[in-house]
Amino acid sequence: MKEREWSSPHGARLASAAVGLSLDVDEDGLAVIEFDQPAAQHNQLSPEIIERFLELIQLVHSRADEGQVRGLVVTSGKQNSFIAGVDVSVIAGVRGVTAARAGARQGQLALQALAELPVPTVAAINGTCVGGATELVLACDYRVAADNPAVLIGLPEVQLGIIPGFGGTQRLPRLISLERALPMILTGKSVNAAKARRIGLVDAVVPPPLLPREAARLAGQAKQRGSMMAPEDRRLVRRVRRWLMERNPIGRRLIYRQAAAQVAKSTGGHYPAPVKALEAVKRGLAMKLGDGLRLEADLVADVVVSSESRNLVGIFFMRQAARRARPDDDDASASASVRRLVVLGAGVMGGGIAQLAAYRGLSVRVKDIAIEPLAAAMKIAHRRFSALVRKRRVNAAEMRRAMGRISTTLDYSGLRRADLIIEAVVENLAVKHEVLAAAEAAAGSETVLATNTSSLTVASMATALRDPSRFVGLHFFNPVHRMPLVEIVRGPESSDEAVDTARRFATAIGKVPIVVGDAPGFFVNRVLTPYINEALLMLGEGAKVVEIDRAIEAFGMPMGPLRLLDEIGLDVAAKVTAQLAGVFGDDMPTSGAAATLVEAGRLGRKGGEGFYTYAGKGRPVPHSGTEALVRGEGASPPPATIVDRCVLGMLNGSAKALEEGIVPSPQAADLALVLGTGFAPFRGGVFRYAEERGAEAIRDRMAELADTYGPRFAPAAALGQRRFYPDSWPEKLETL
Repeated sequence: MKEREWSSPHGARLASAAVGLSLDVDEDGLAVIEFDQPAAQHNQLSPEIIERFLELIQLVHSRADEGQVRGLVVTSGKQNSFIAGVDVSVIAGVRGVTAARAGARQGQLALQALAELPVPTVAAINGTCVGGATELVLACDYRVAADNPAVLIGLPEVQLGIIPGFGGTQRLPRLISLERALPMILTGKSVNAAKARRIGLVDAVVPPPLLPREAARLAGQAKQRGSMMAPEDRRLVRRVRRWLMERNPIGRRLIYRQAAAQVAKSTGGHYPAPVKALEAVKRGLAMKLGDGLRLEADLVADVVVSSESRNLVGIFFMRQAARRARPDDDDASASASVRRLVVLGAGVMGGGIAQLAAYRGLSVRVKDIAIEPLAAAMKIAHRRFSALVRKRRVNAAEMRRAMGRISTTLDYSGLRRADLIIEAVVENLAVKHEVLAAAEAAAGSETVLATNTSSLTVASMATALRDPSRFVGLHFFNPVHRMPLVEIVRGPESSDEAVDTARRFATAIGKVPIVVGDAPGFFVNRVLTPYINEALLMLGEGAKVVEIDRAIEAFGMPMGPLRLLDEIGLDVAAKVTAQLAGVFGDDMPTSGAAATLVEAGRLGRKGGEGFYTYAGKGRPVPHSGTEALVRGEGASPPPATIVDRCVLGMLNGSAKALEEGIVPSPQAADLALVLGTGFAPFRGGVFRYAEERGAEAIRDRMAELADTYGPRFAPAAALGQRRFYPDSWPEKLETL
């Protein structure tokens, strides 16, 4: 990278920007360290960058001792981005506890050198600031953030199965209090600039153009030490409560006990990182800072090499790869393809798609045949935007602008300028044919058409179109605003350009796209159906609802298959099962339990009762009347058998889909199931689970199940291989 000239003619450049770091000192003695890594969208930390940063800090220290530096500002040259933490490929490349500990200590020592500078230090935060970047700004005396939606500050390490390792577990609680720090550390959730100001994480929030000036002003003040109290915490009641809770042993024990209970509830005992993070905070705050940092390095080393972390890091890489159609593709280009969207059908799904697209800045037109559904769709959008306002993700003015991007119509006007049209009408082939043909006639010659069907094939709908090459499937999962996966369905005649437009659109609205083949149920529903059906078969054999669901939850699923059925809707599940029955043939006996319950008026959660009863806000309880209707007279199998029948059935279905080309790779299958069904993320997906359990052991167990329960468990040919992942996994993938 060519070295840039320092803007002040009286200043001096003390270090080159060739490695993405520069140090300049102006005529008044203000030093500025700027992160600006060449040819990168975001700055990231690596061992080389950290080493270089330490060298610059040492240089600042020596100049400060000579009286040539009066203060230091750490900033970024990237637009809307400060530093995006440690490069995850560095974490993936760690081999062994010793190397992990050494990496943590390297970062700690560099940031401790920053904290020990004899002059005031200020972090000027202009955008994304997570992980190691947050730990860096915590080592500064002051932090000032731009009033910019791009500013997010947090410690998301637990989401990768690790813990903050550059001092985050030690400095954050000392700065903003245990009560505020523990949720950030244990859940990995980030805060925006306004909340960071309220909790005392930053000292000021200013308009972006004023960020350099405010940082320079703070650098001219005396050094400050972290306080337990945020600036707004002046009320005596709050100060006394926090003192009582955090400055005495009994109060601290209560806080730690509550945190431990919450961790146990949220992780189910499957994720070691939050447990280690809590240990680092609890033990570290009872020590001097230096001893707490060494403890943190020891604990982070333990989790970095765990299988849970390796699998979570692997999912991170797979998500990145899924967002790229080509090795040279990036997220920035994804938002440029679709600017004008039309949604045909103003139901719950159509309204959800419209709201999400408008939130992401797209112009959206919603079409239906009556005023009432259009009004309902606008209410859905308004309700979800209002929730974002309450969470302070957007303000009232931004909500009004986003709602203004949604228009409605009763006819097909306005379709000619659309980049993408998504059909989301009822699951009726004749209706879809009529709507798609009319939309194609009204659309422009380059407009891509898509269907949000969940059970019909793209090929069956494409017969209504003159040009099926511009037609693809875009299968969203409900609720649209929460579920991260979108299946991009390539029909027999879908062009590469149409598929790529759909993929880019999904990426632009924040979803993770997986391109799958055109088959009944596509991939996720095709695999999920036998998983749920197996639970229903066991229920018919005599297993109890609570025993089935408890065994699957203990395996690591967020909820059991019968509770999941209630969430999906028993009427929806019965319909999909009937539509997909022919896919599985005679090998898989189909349970009629869902249809029986629908006939009895039990539709699941939306109707108040299904396999469970839903009253108030408490945890749902098994419905005794439901069991009486559909449960057999036998005994429940052991939990291990329940798990194997459900999970290995899902694995076998995935392997068959892989053989048939419905899903392109084991990695794509695993990511789709983690994001689309909630398959235990710490296990990495069904193929990763099979690999860790042992391919031969899996095949032997499936042969046993086939002998006992039928040919549906006979191992698919694709399960004959020993490995489904590279030996060096996790690793960066160019594409999925």
